[in-house]
Amino acid sequence: MGIERMHPPKYWRMRAEEFRTKADNCEHHQAKESLREVAKTYDELARRAGQIRTVQDAAEQRPPQLG
Repeated sequence: MGIERMHPPKYWRMRAEEFRTKADNCEHHQAKESLREVAKTYDELARRAGQIRTVQDAAEQRPPQLG
């Protein structure tokens, strides 16, 4: 895990949508496929950022452990 910590899931989903739109408007098949792969990568970053947020939220809600 790394870069997905830098932004919330919404940011990565917006980037994915941006690249899907670029792919839809692209006429060159190979470029279109490359842009779709980039969108998939951003979707994966959004998913991982969401997991990180979920874990962080759960950790914040747990009572402190007594040691």
